[in-house]
Order: sequence, then C-alpha cells, then structure tokens
Amino acid sequence: MGSYYNPVKIKIDSLEVIENVLNNLGFQPNKVLLLTRGGDFSKSQAGQNLEKYLARYEFKQLDVQISNPDVEDLFRYTQLIKEFDYECIVGIGGGSVLDLAKSLAALKKMEVDSISSLRTVIKEKLYAENPNIVPWVAVPTTSGTGSEVTCWATIWDNANGVKLSIDSENLYSHIAIIDPALTASLPMSLTASTALDALCHATEAYWSKNSNEISRVYSLEAISRIVHNFEAVLTHPQEVSLRKELALGSLYAGLAFSNTRTTACHSISYPLTLELGMVHGIAASITLAKVMELNFASILKSDKLLKAFGARSCQEIQEQIDYFFKLAGFSSRLRDYHANEEIIEKIAGNAFTKGRMDNNPVEMTKDDVKQILMSIY
Repeated sequence: MGSYYNPVKIKIDSLEVIENVLNNLGFQPNKVLLLTRGGDFSKSQAGQNLEKYLARYEFKQLDVQISNPDVEDLFRYTQLIKEFDYECIVGIGGGSVLDLAKSLAALKKMEVDSISSLRTVIKEKLYAENPNIVPWVAVPTTSGTGSEVTCWATIWDNANGVKLSIDSENLYSHIAIIDPALTASLPMSLTASTALDALCHATEAYWSKNSNEISRVYSLEAISRIVHNFEAVLTHPQEVSLRKELALGSLYAGLAFSNTRTTACHSISYPLTLELGMVHGIAASITLAKVMELNFASILKSDKLLKAFGARSCQEIQEQIDYFFKLAGFSSRLRDYHANEEIIEKIAGNAFTKGRMDNNPVEMTKDDVKQILMSIY
C-alpha cells in the first residue's frame, strides 16, 4: 500500500558523464557554481578532470571544508557568491557539500542580508516559492547521506541549539552521478560513519509510519549490501568493486527514506550531536538496535528485516553494530563521548524533532529515550 515518488535521474557511471549531463539540462548554462569537498580535491585526478570538463563554462569554485554546516556558514556562502549569477550548481562531496549545494540552489536571488533574515527564510520556508531556484547536480563522494536523492538539507543553528531544515520538492537534484571510485580515498572513520548513517536511513525507512511497498524493497536491499560489505570495505578500502556495493547500499537507502523520512534514531541523534559533538552517523546508529527492540512488535514483516541483517534477534543486531563500531575505532558507550546523567537528561528532553519522532511506529516518551540512552551509557 502507499505511493512512491522520486524524480531524480541517476547515473551509475564515471564522473566524465557530467559533460553530457550539463549539455542536457534543458537549457545551456553559461555560469556554473562548483562546490567541492576541499582539501586536496583540486589536486586529485578527479578534481583535475572536473576542471577540464567545466572548462567551457564560466565557473566559480568554492571548497567546503566544514561538516554539519551551520546557518552562519550558509550565510557566508551566500555572500561569497552574491555577485556570481550562477545558472546551475555542481556539488561534489559528502553530505555537507550536497546540503549546501541544495541550499544555495534554493536561495538564488533571495534577499538575505543577515544571519537573522536567513533564519527567517528557512523557518518560514520562503524559499519554497522562489521562482529563481536553479538546477543542481549531485556527485556524492561518500556512501551514506542520501542527499543526492532527497529534497531536504540539514542546516544547524548552533547559536540557538537547534537543527533547521531546507525542504521542498523543488530541491531534488537534476541528476545524481554515482561514481564509486570517488569514495576510494575516504579514511576509515568517514567510510564507516557514513555507511552507518545509510544503515539507519534504510532501517528507519523500513519501519517508518510512511513506509510503503517500494521503499521497503529499497530498504532491505540497502541493509543487506551495507551489512555484508561493511567489514570488507574497511579492510580493502581501495577495492572499487566493494566500494560499489556500499555506494549502491547508500543509494538504495536514500531512495527508501526519500519517501519515508527518518524516525526516532535520527530524532535522538540531533541533540547527541549538539550536546556531545558526536559525528552524525555514529549519533544515529548508536541507538538503532535499542529503538528497533522498542518498535519490533509494530514492524511489518519484521522477519524480513532481521533476515536482511543476517540476524535472528535485536540483540544480535546490537552485537553486530557494536562490532562495526569496534572495527572503525568508535566507542558504543556514551560515557566515552563525555556524557553524564545531567547531559543525558537534557538530550532526552530535546529528542523530539517534529516529523522524525512522530514518524516512529511506536510513540515514545522522554523516559523511553532516557532509558535507551542510559542502557548504552
């Protein structure tokens, strides 16, 4: 039952297809805004190739060397490109890069003269009716965020201790280029944390209140590919065939939760990141098995979910996630992220993000969240 919609064109191919992509936007752009992951990307073979592919255009390149972009970061980027009349955006990087590309596509030509006015634009969704939204092309270099096939972007507001979202069906990427070779240089920690994020996307999509026949197919395929290739990718990081399996797992997870959105795990993860500075994929996955246990009786065809994990119980999935954390060098105990009972109390009180916690199949209370957090303390 239910309906499924995702308009993103997907090419599982090498980066060089971007030439053809830009030639088939429906118009011929002259000015292209390029956002990259920064670091040594411009010196890499992929970076040099991309510059070659874009040589026929007037393009402005911005290197994004931040994670979890804040509203202040987004404002700074709007000012940097104020005088550049870009007609499309190419985002090549992880979730932070793609979320910024999506956000700048939404804000094209909008009057944003202060951080305060930008907050208003985001909170009141004034960008949704912007007639100047430009198409953007997504090229993920991590396997985890799903931003290339969703229509929302996460922007943090650390000054006010909240997570903001730029969200509109007008913001799906024009096309997503999935080139697994681009992920081969990722360090182990980033490979692992983004894969764990994708695992959460897929699992939460499976039990979401908005789950449907098609999203569940994507969910199960995503979980199976991620779980069965996680260790192999960490031990053989340069093996592109393994990277492809993880990239497909991430893509399928993105296609699943693009229609369902996430649930309690992600809702709890936001204050975990704000209060403890936990990397997003770790913050989301650290409660996955515990939330699954709470939800289990309400999950449709829960046997299929266990089978995708190759497990017989929620406890086995907990052991599996603990093992993945250990492989990647992460702790699965909150005390190791400098949590204490007072902070856990605060996190539990701030774990109820609208559209996430109320999307969970089982209604959870603050005490439920606190019990989950204390069980992994």
